[in-house]
Amino acid sequence: MFSDSPDVVNRSFRYLLISRALRSSALIFVTLSLPLYLHFLHFSLVFISLIYIPIIIFNVVLVLILGRLGDKIGYSKILILGEAFPVVGLLLLAISTNIYVIAIGAIIAGITGGAGGMRGAFSPGMTAFIANNYPGEGNRVNRLSLLTATASFFSIFGGLFLSLYGIISSAIGILLFYRVFFIVSFLLVFGSLIALSRLHEYRRPKKTTKIMKKASFKYLLRIILPNSINAAAIGIAMPLLPLFFELKFHVDPGTVGNIYTIAYAATAIGSYTSGKFINGRVDSLKMASIAHILQGALFIIIAFTPFLFIATAIYVGRMAVAGIGSPMRGAINVRGIDKEDYGTSTSIQGVSGRGSQLTTGASGYLMDLNFAFPLLIGGAMQAAGGVLYYVLVKSWHPEKSSERRSETVKTN
Repeated sequence: MFSDSPDVVNRSFRYLLISRALRSSALIFVTLSLPLYLHFLHFSLVFISLIYIPIIIFNVVLVLILGRLGDKIGYSKILILGEAFPVVGLLLLAISTNIYVIAIGAIIAGITGGAGGMRGAFSPGMTAFIANNYPGEGNRVNRLSLLTATASFFSIFGGLFLSLYGIISSAIGILLFYRVFFIVSFLLVFGSLIALSRLHEYRRPKKTTKIMKKASFKYLLRIILPNSINAAAIGIAMPLLPLFFELKFHVDPGTVGNIYTIAYAATAIGSYTSGKFINGRVDSLKMASIAHILQGALFIIIAFTPFLFIATAIYVGRMAVAGIGSPMRGAINVRGIDKEDYGTSTSIQGVSGRGSQLTTGASGYLMDLNFAFPLLIGGAMQAAGGVLYYVLVKSWHPEKSSERRSETVKTN
């Protein structure tokens, strides 16, 4: 797992790419399918939205524990440990139609949040692994863009699995269709786990604090607030979006799969463009913030769109914008974090983000009132979060803080 050789560490990066490809195909299908599957089993919109709450709570605790542990034992080990949970969870989804088994499987697997193209890219320890092994913000953006582009591209297969709904369900039945592809998803995530076992990383610096350094914590506070607002927005707008398309436009799950398949291709192109052509040429903070604002604004426009093909085109554009902004945001989120605090910091960010997605409990109630409400409220919140993200990070000046500390030392 540990190596002092840059060649060994760099070569092992391909296994992380393989892992993200496999898990993206699997988790995208399951994330898209879960609300549709539960709706097929005759559960209400409110119940479907509420089932995400225990999923989020479990994953909040898990992320916090794994992130803190990663600073001590290494992030590659945490990636492996974290991947074992979806392996078990997807197996449970595949073997039973009992709602309690389904719920436990979804909780363990962490099937929460929206089915965006980068859904499979991020897991506990991933951002910390990149930050630890690839110094320099530009280098990190390149690595993150490659990871998110790979995850987004292979998310296409998750969408294609659902696109086969009409053909396969007519032959074997709707229930068996879902269960067969849950088994396929389980096998893919198990392959991801095997790929992660081949990762290597540089040895961690010895941790000198119980939690994290004061400077890291101060920067973290600037990141948590806007990211929590964004996560709350995603919690409202995204989890039931597949049902929004199905119910508002009266289409079947196969059509929903086609919409998301096109959107994942757009996210992959956006992520690749971010690292290849935009990184280093445009201020990353401005680009990441503008991307957040646009994503929120496009949600609002979709809410008022009466035609499926227009709503699809706008959603595809939104996901392309998300692909551009995500790698830059990932690098910015660790910009002011000390090297020994990467795991704890990213886990706290993950906890605040996932915890904020408890707003998903409200999405079913809002959709019951009006299909457009989750997109209107979630979109407005995400746009506001983008503005706040720029303001708080832009006002961070580490050199001034260093000067003040130096003057204090000299005075004493």
